[in-house]
Amino acid sequence: MSNSGEDFQVVTRKKWMARKCLRRRDRHKSESDYLIDCPDVNVEKFQPRLENLCIEMCQSDYFLVAMETLQQQLEAIKKPLERIVCLGLGPFSRTYHALHQAAFVIGLQRQHKITETLYYDPIFRDTERELIQLFGGSIMSEDCAGKHEATVPTLYYLPHCPYALMHNILWSNWKRETLPNVFLISNSFEMLTMTPRNRDDHITRIVEHCTETPLEDDYEHHNVFNDLSLHTFPQESMPANNDEAFWKRCAPLQVNEDELITETETDFAALKLESE
Repeated sequence: MSNSGEDFQVVTRKKWMARKCLRRRDRHKSESDYLIDCPDVNVEKFQPRLENLCIEMCQSDYFLVAMETLQQQLEAIKKPLERIVCLGLGPFSRTYHALHQAAFVIGLQRQHKITETLYYDPIFRDTERELIQLFGGSIMSEDCAGKHEATVPTLYYLPHCPYALMHNILWSNWKRETLPNVFLISNSFEMLTMTPRNRDDHITRIVEHCTETPLEDDYEHHNVFNDLSLHTFPQESMPANNDEAFWKRCAPLQVNEDELITETETDFAALKLESE
């Protein structure tokens, strides 16, 4: 055929994946529909899969460096970590990124022998709630929208969550005596505040007083832990109690439920989930 050179096109893997994603978008009206349509997992089969991933996670350089970073900050307050609160983890039995983040939280829980690990995400299925309980966690009975007080040293894990959730964690602990109990792993405050905001909020106020330690994303699976930092709030760095303008609380922010549905455009096929 004289025109065969024009008709024939090499389809690279990148182009094939792009076409596949477009076909998937055509099949589903929205990202939330895509998640709903995902088959449920068999808990008995999925549990050892998550356990194996937890073991791998705890041996990874990313996890070991993150634990060393956290330990250094705990030594500064001379108290052990007593609680973990994980908000907006995502549908970890259905998305690749959330699954690895779940393994990180479980590894953290085991590393520090935490007996109280609380989770909340409105998108969790019953099977995901069951898996969390099998791995020693508890599901919060209601959506606190980040309004949770750190009465003891508490690590809040908010992977790529809405701005409002991070703000509300600070709002709930906006006291010079309480903020040092807050250890927050979330998107970088420094990055979030690079764009000037018109409104006054707690993240904008606290950014110059907190200690932010970037958690370098050298994890073997890319873009799972990108742009995350550990934020701590040393008491000696806080303004004095008589600084009324600083310590006056702002209003809490509204968190839209659909904002918590994160990481839906992931390599679903790579997860190779089994369901019955």
